[in-house]
Amino acid sequence: MQTDSMAELDPEKTKFLDKIADFIIKKDLGVIAIMYIESMRPLHRISSNLITFFEPFLNLAVSGENLKNLRSCLEEEKYMDYLMERIEKGKDALK
Repeated sequence: MQTDSMAELDPEKTKFLDKIADFIIKKDLGVIAIMYIESMRPLHRISSNLITFFEPFLNLAVSGENLKNLRSCLEEEKYMDYLMERIEKGKDALK
């Protein structure tokens, strides 16, 4: 089910989230990932601020572009909804 807000998603961010979803599905972590994303929903914006704070250190392990995409996706709830929906679809496709 694609809502109006899903149609307005940035293609670059959805491509980034698709990579994350594919990794989660490949490792068979779909249920755990969805539970984690749902349980941490109130903290998404705080997490994006923490990424900004720790960015100099995180850049040692993760590319700056990936951090920027992750931070901006965490700031908007519609991207987390997209990620969960994408994981659900991928998980169902494997059955």
